[in-house]
Amino acid sequence: MAETTQAPVAAVTGGAGGIGEATVKRLRDQGWQVAVLDLNADLAREVAERHGAVARETDLGDARSIEDAARWVESELGPCQGLAAVAAHLENPHMPEAQDYDEWEAILRVNLTGTFRSMTEFGRGMLERGSGSIVTIGSITAFNSSPLQAYGPTKAAILNMTRNFAVAWGRRGVRVNCVCPGPTRTPAVEASYARGERDPQTMIDQTALGRLVKPGQVASAIAFLLSEDAGAITGVELPVDAGTSATGLWGMYGGVAKLPTA
Repeated sequence: MAETTQAPVAAVTGGAGGIGEATVKRLRDQGWQVAVLDLNADLAREVAERHGAVARETDLGDARSIEDAARWVESELGPCQGLAAVAAHLENPHMPEAQDYDEWEAILRVNLTGTFRSMTEFGRGMLERGSGSIVTIGSITAFNSSPLQAYGPTKAAILNMTRNFAVAWGRRGVRVNCVCPGPTRTPAVEASYARGERDPQTMIDQTALGRLVKPGQVASAIAFLLSEDAGAITGVELPVDAGTSATGLWGMYGGVAKLPTA
């Protein structure tokens, strides 16, 4: 009788969001069993139904919720081989003196502490088995200054944290990498455009490719780093930003040249 091989299991925090759902879809297309973990339980269930996954309400601001989710995934689907730590608390641009301190605490609790706890809780089983892969989500705001006064610093911290885990766990069989999206047309960002809080054309003008990032393009990078194809890669930060990081000082010289219109 032929031996059956169980499909690998992955968990996606923030799985009901734009990048999160795109990641769920990409992983399912590649044969993973996927758990959609999100604070919005109803939306998580909708995403799970669309893509043949399972869903659980999970609050990254609550330690017990993360611990329970990690145990639930292993009992519901089996040994968790991959974690995409996508969930984040977003914020709108503002000056430092206008910072809301309740929001500051919420952003640190979810983005930084929540990501750390997700990695440690889902990593326990990986360490026991000596195998696994984790992808955190940074941001190009981690590489430079921005008017995202709390969000940017948490993403910079995630880069450092990713390297710390990569070295601490590398010889124990667990790879840890970070994907850093640039301006991505997620539903949350589209809503911000609609409210007039951000200008998509201003963001497009800062890219080398002259277009914004699609959630599925970020998901492709996440899925690659989780896969065995990236088996020799750990501790890296991979920007997926349509070349925004590369434009550097071009703004001082008139910006990136635009193609002539017909």
